Amino acid sequence: MSYSFDSRFGRQLYDMLPEVYRTRDRYDPHGDAGSEDLARYLDAHGHLLDLIQATLRRQLDDTLPATSQAWLLPYFAQLLAVNIVSPDPQGKHDEVAHAVSWRQRKGTLKVAEEIVEAVGNMEAEIQEGWQRVAVTPRIGMPLTPVAVVDDALDIDERFASRMARHPSLPAATVDLRRPSRAVEALPTNPAAKVSRFGGLSLAWRQLNRHGAPCFPGSFDDVSRRSVDLRDVDSGHGRYHHKRVLVYVAPPDGLIPFDAIELVWEERLDSLYQHLISHSVENGVQVIRNNSARVVTISNNVELAAGLYRIEGLNFAGELKVASGGRLTLGAVEAVRVDVATAALDEPVISASDCLFGELSCGGLVQLERCTVRDDAFLTALDARDCLFTAIVGSDIRGVIEFSRYPADAPFSADGMTIEDCVTDAPLFFDHQSGLAARSVLAPDCPPGIWQGAANGGEMGGFNRGREGRPVRLAGDFTGPDALHLADAGGLVLCDVIFEGNVAVAGGRLALRRCVLPNLAMETGLAFAADDAALPALDAQDCLFTRIALPSGLARLEYCTVMQQAHCLQLQASDCIFAGDIGDGAGGEPESGCLRYSRIPATLDGTSLNAGAGRNSTNTRQGPVFARFDYCSGGAHQQRVAAYGEAGYGVLDRHSPPAIRFGAEDGGEMGAHHHRYYSLKFEAMQDKLIEFLPVGMEPVLIVDRRLLSLPPEIKNSSNGGST
Repeated sequence: MSYSFDSRFGRQLYDMLPEVYRTRDRYDPHGDAGSEDLARYLDAHGHLLDLIQATLRRQLDDTLPATSQAWLLPYFAQLLAVNIVSPDPQGKHDEVAHAVSWRQRKGTLKVAEEIVEAVGNMEAEIQEGWQRVAVTPRIGMPLTPVAVVDDALDIDERFASRMARHPSLPAATVDLRRPSRAVEALPTNPAAKVSRFGGLSLAWRQLNRHGAPCFPGSFDDVSRRSVDLRDVDSGHGRYHHKRVLVYVAPPDGLIPFDAIELVWEERLDSLYQHLISHSVENGVQVIRNNSARVVTISNNVELAAGLYRIEGLNFAGELKVASGGRLTLGAVEAVRVDVATAALDEPVISASDCLFGELSCGGLVQLERCTVRDDAFLTALDARDCLFTAIVGSDIRGVIEFSRYPADAPFSADGMTIEDCVTDAPLFFDHQSGLAARSVLAPDCPPGIWQGAANGGEMGGFNRGREGRPVRLAGDFTGPDALHLADAGGLVLCDVIFEGNVAVAGGRLALRRCVLPNLAMETGLAFAADDAALPALDAQDCLFTRIALPSGLARLEYCTVMQQAHCLQLQASDCIFAGDIGDGAGGEPESGCLRYSRIPATLDGTSLNAGAGRNSTNTRQGPVFARFDYCSGGAHQQRVAAYGEAGYGVLDRHSPPAIRFGAEDGGEMGAHHHRYYSLKFEAMQDKLIEFLPVGMEPVLIVDRRLLSLPPEIKNSSNGGST
């Protein structure tokens, strides 16, 4: 059929009709295409039924705090006597939804870990302080059998040297013969725990509890220490029987961790068994990415005939299904997809929010919010909110709505329904090799494409945005490749990481949650009808290394500039300027305003209304950025993340409070304000105090070791060499 239903119930009503009525609706007595009035009539009724169903669903969802709207949470909290402290919307829902469960298990270690991971939305490991304090062993103290604690250990109790490895011994002196650290474990091991390391779930256990710690002070250091009576400070006061040690992973910021690459056959290995799930639901083989990381399949994949649903995976090669199979895709990127099944009654390929290089199918293809960057070899098409660069075939039938297609597309003259579509040529960023990077629309793309979808957003696979999964653009955009933008502004560029320098030859640039090393703009001052200056650069929640705008106005909100900001005029709110501010010629910007921001100590600030008096909202205290562990050339070093690395520009939790809580709304200044990192750390501690036994104090420790996967044991018979 060619008619595309806009309502779910309308489609269901139509499918329930006897086939004879559907056939008469599609074809007239002469065999030509019919008017499909019956389908349109049922679709109109379906719209009303969809609204009624959505209203009932909303009413049912609002009866539970886990699924309710945000404005209802304070009422649930008052009913359950919950003190909501999390700044994160999901954390607030979890606080109310788990209030009764947490209260029933109050004071347990499991609840403490659940609270930290829910309120802070980050991985955590908990240690009780009394287990880290050295105690005097008592004669005759019974020991728990080894197999109950850790079945990976094989200890001959006849030898004292081997008994020193017994996990239940209250030993204080470390055994220098063996290393102690976290290692990969079987999920069936009694000592195994499942944690996320940089977004990758893995079962692990403690190797040689009494050995010398490989990484002192980290979550896998379980050595016992003398009681530390000092006040809790950075590195002090941790080891005390009245303390609970909370290890959390440092945040990655606007630059996420690199993608995880594996071949298709490795998806069932122990390392990735928590990463990709493979199940059968109602006869459909469902393959799903269960992690927050980008997972890329590096080799070509060929599946036997069958029903498949794949979600959240990237395919660097070809994804092929044998003839007779059908494929459903959600949030998938694939260089090439090929399904040879020639069926027109039901979709052979159904996809939503996907990016394709090439798409080839012998049957009906149903797409919603998809981009086909190269050629689409089609027979029948049902598309909505899609972007096609080239379409190959002959006499293609179906429906295409709110989409971009090439003007020479071989559509059937009377068998293809086209509504609210454009044929304007899309503009992408040049010189990109990756599929996602090649599919990012340039800011000067025609408006009919970046605001032509049914919801007013951009057509294609990025219709729902890239927040949380930004795209890296390679190369420099300078010289002949500089950006030429419209004076009135164009597409607002969101969630993009530029690996090279960017130059703007003219026009206005609007950025949201972007990362740029060096931005140079030649745009001069422009004025609106009311003589107000228009910003050449309008950025929110962005991270820069340098900005050079010698002849225009820069307007920054919740941004971090790591080194230099040289602008003729500057307006900034809730920003961090870690380097100097000037006009590029040795002086200060001629005018502007700085508020609730960190400004350099050398800045006079007279022209920017940025004084340092008692009533000033700005601070001159220096920011402290998070440090991470790196291995280069076999040497270990700890340093601040460089540009392009995860964690770049993230504030350390020991930064001055004037920066961590100096924004106008009480949050942190800078590019990561919308991530609530500083507020989350404080919220976790406040919530833990409510649920820990009286007198117990949580100690929050940012542990970089939670970003590294524990190694696999190669030989455990000699004490655990790795």
